[in-house]
Amino acid sequence: MKTQLMQRWQQVSQYLADWSDSLLAAENTLQQKDKVYNWQAWLLPTLLGLLFALQNPLLYGMAPAYDASLFATMGKMWADGAVLYRDMIDIKGPVIFLLDAIGYAIGGFQGIWLLETVLLIWGLNALYRTLALWGIAPLSRLAGMLAWLFLYAYRYYYGNMTEDYTFCLGLIAQYHFVRMLLAERFRWQDAVIPAVTFGLIAMLRMNNAAMWCGYYLALFVYWAWQRRWQDALKLTISGVAGLLVIALPLLAYFVWHGVLSDFWFYSFGIFFGSSYGSGHSLMVGFLGLARTGLLLLLPAFIAVVWQQQRSADNTRPWGILLATQLTGIVMGIVANSVSGHTYEHYEILFFTSAILMLPVVIQAARSGGLTGQIGCRHIQRAGILTLLLVVGYLLAQHIIFTWSRFESPMPKLTYELLVSLTASVITTAILVGIWLVTRSHRLYLPAMSLLVVLSVLMVLLPLERGLTKGRPFDEVSEQMVEHINANTSYDDLIWVDGIIPQYYVWTERRPASAYLFFDNVTPPYDVRARMMDDLKRNKPKFIIVKLTRMEKVLGGKDRDSTPSFIAYYNYINEAYQPVSADLPRLYRLKE
Repeated sequence: MKTQLMQRWQQVSQYLADWSDSLLAAENTLQQKDKVYNWQAWLLPTLLGLLFALQNPLLYGMAPAYDASLFATMGKMWADGAVLYRDMIDIKGPVIFLLDAIGYAIGGFQGIWLLETVLLIWGLNALYRTLALWGIAPLSRLAGMLAWLFLYAYRYYYGNMTEDYTFCLGLIAQYHFVRMLLAERFRWQDAVIPAVTFGLIAMLRMNNAAMWCGYYLALFVYWAWQRRWQDALKLTISGVAGLLVIALPLLAYFVWHGVLSDFWFYSFGIFFGSSYGSGHSLMVGFLGLARTGLLLLLPAFIAVVWQQQRSADNTRPWGILLATQLTGIVMGIVANSVSGHTYEHYEILFFTSAILMLPVVIQAARSGGLTGQIGCRHIQRAGILTLLLVVGYLLAQHIIFTWSRFESPMPKLTYELLVSLTASVITTAILVGIWLVTRSHRLYLPAMSLLVVLSVLMVLLPLERGLTKGRPFDEVSEQMVEHINANTSYDDLIWVDGIIPQYYVWTERRPASAYLFFDNVTPPYDVRARMMDDLKRNKPKFIIVKLTRMEKVLGGKDRDSTPSFIAYYNYINEAYQPVSADLPRLYRLKE
């Protein structure tokens, strides 16, 4: 038995060794064709993007998570001619709804998926080129991109979120920021895309612009330090111009429709009062950063920067690249601290830095230096240890604890991260001990094994998620959707009590009230009263009722009920009736 196992292990080792040799040969081919305008250099990043995008429920005509379905619904309404911040309201900047309106106009909800996928593929190819500019080998680039995209897909991805678009646009902008950093003088052709994407992000959600602010600030200081005052001034002008190019047409639209003050309040003003959030907390932003594992990558990345700065043949400003990343990370912490919420998707703001640093660390672990350099053994060991720590740390958060997409109290989150870090350190120490005892074994065996597993999972996970996520919650929900679709037309109105916007995507029907934001938003007016006025005026054919809450409110058992809340449910009870005993939550307008 033992002999058979040893033979099998030797066979597997030989397969992995052969595959490793094949990969290195393929890498040499990729290196030879590593040109911006060579279509073959675009193939693998494009394939990664397509695989990743398969998990978006919008591709299958299904509904992504709460916020994402709301954005898609409002984008659909805008594409159909409704007026933003008048006919449909949420507390986000207009660009997320503009992107969804463009996507919906292209091809319905699948058009929204297509637009996001195109931006993602563009972003991944831009990242691939960015890493090439810093001397990172193709296999290191692809391995780092594959690993971080898998983490993104498994943990964070909903599809159609503001953070998802921020990630795509951030990768696109980062390539051109790096070109400006490496250039000897300012070039407008490199500044255009960072400026326009900065304008888009600022009008999408201002605190998502942390990466842009990091690059703009670091570049400005760097050029000012070099007394390149004209370049620094042109950089500033380009950023302001990009903001104006996006903002002015939108402002003109809001002025034309008389909703300028509403735009300001729901996009910006509401976040400065007590209407939303749990209060500013830098600890919240820091814990979000800590959860990604990016902090563990930083020491090895800094070591590579230090090594390159000391290299006699170095011509790249590695120190400024580090400054841009550190500035962006600090600004990301501040940005994620504004609301005081620990939602996991806020952590995506750090991903443009993480997915840039990980391939650099992988390159260090492979050779101890950049492509074509004689590597440093200490840097290589630091890279290997870092990768072990990061993988162990991220896995421990799932193996020891249950990963949740809901908010976690800060003490609980801090405890989980400390335990995960401790477990990772212990596991890494054990693995290093095993390697020291059996140093005759080559490191490509575990590395190739992990790469094979990740490659298979990156194919299976998006398909599994795409084919199962975003469907109606249960059989009753599915029957309600079918009943609404069978008894209404495209232009008919419905209303979903409790704001569950997935129903608007499943039915492709318009909501009967403009007030679509969630219950955790408390503006300085009576939302229920305005909502009831909309329902009385628009008379939707169907209302999906939150039955337990309605019974509790009307039965006098909800002590927090306001008079308008009671009047709201009284109106529904008087003007509507259940469709059938089998669908008790679906109410139809009385004849």
